Amino acid sequence: MKKLFACIFAVSVISTAAFSRNFFSQRFFEIKAGTELGVSNNLFTVNELLKKDLIIDLPQLAADCPDNGFNIRAGAKPTWEMNFNIVNVHVGLSAGVELFESMSVGKDLFDFLGNGNSVGDVLNFNLDNDADVFAFSQLDICIKFGKLKVEVQPAVFLPIMSMRGGGAKATVVNGIDGSLDISMDMNMDVYSITELSVTDNGFSFDTDKLISALSKGFGFDFGLGLSWDITKSFTVGLTSRIPIVPGTLGYKSNIQWGMDYSVKVSDYENPEKTERERTVTNENATLTIHRPLKVNIYADKALLGTLFNARAGVGFGIRRPFCSDALFYPEYYLGIEFNLINAFKLKVSTEYRDQTFIHQLGTTINLRLVQFDFGISTQSSNFIKSMEVAGLGGYAYVSVGF
Repeated sequence: MKKLFACIFAVSVISTAAFSRNFFSQRFFEIKAGTELGVSNNLFTVNELLKKDLIIDLPQLAADCPDNGFNIRAGAKPTWEMNFNIVNVHVGLSAGVELFESMSVGKDLFDFLGNGNSVGDVLNFNLDNDADVFAFSQLDICIKFGKLKVEVQPAVFLPIMSMRGGGAKATVVNGIDGSLDISMDMNMDVYSITELSVTDNGFSFDTDKLISALSKGFGFDFGLGLSWDITKSFTVGLTSRIPIVPGTLGYKSNIQWGMDYSVKVSDYENPEKTERERTVTNENATLTIHRPLKVNIYADKALLGTLFNARAGVGFGIRRPFCSDALFYPEYYLGIEFNLINAFKLKVSTEYRDQTFIHQLGTTINLRLVQFDFGISTQSSNFIKSMEVAGLGGYAYVSVGF
């Protein structure tokens, strides 16, 4: 075992001397695995929720709720990569899953909780759920020609599931006799790679049909990156992901569930509750969908040699492009990185990406044969709340190679 380790170490040193600027600059071959994820909202901060004595000021909550309502947003991207680096040529292969979910409740619910309503008024509230899940496999080829670097990223993706804004509706009535009647009905359409079925814990894919479904429905998009070294310390570039062929989901499942709840102020300890059975109705239906379109331009500036590197970038994304549900959103990035001969890096950044404000602290520890990248962020769809820690995210990756 010691001889094997010594051999790998020797190959690593030789390849570094032949192909790299210093011992830690890059590996000739590596395997990398990890994930990034985040969960946030636009109303409650972590500090407010973790108090020893939690006090909820409903009138203040109603006043603080944004006009577009309460929103919970989540995202994740677990990936696996294999990379080769030879002088000015990089070849990589990666695979993973992309998940985006957004749930929202209208402001009128919080106005009711904070300010109440008149006796006999009928109040209606909506809960909307919007989500996309993709699996993907991508080839990454990057070649540097003098001052110009060109990167192409052809990718095949498979949509797994898509939800288009459906959710639940609730009706609340204050009776003149002091009663409170609440009725909740969920009626949601889910497009998926295969049929959904009811289980004791909720819903699941029909695994018997999953394998056959994996053989169809693939889409294709193309990533392109360009960068130009204006000077030794200043670089400008462009990154993009252009949809080419949409993926296809072949099933539409309608999910229904409901509950009625009634209680009187004079007898609040004995409420009446009736829950309706969960049902799923499946049908063959075709939905075509792309991964988000992305275009970003950026500038890198090296400071104090290679000790610091600052990056600034702007761009935009279009979620579900080329369809009636298309959503345009801007993006930006500002960050600075401290780099100690590529063995240790510390990065601070702020950005707006995939409709979320993200403020992140990250670090890299490179031991040559193994590298660790990890970071933590505060985030939210609301800029002020993102600064107040209304959500948390992070990433963690490990790379092994020589």
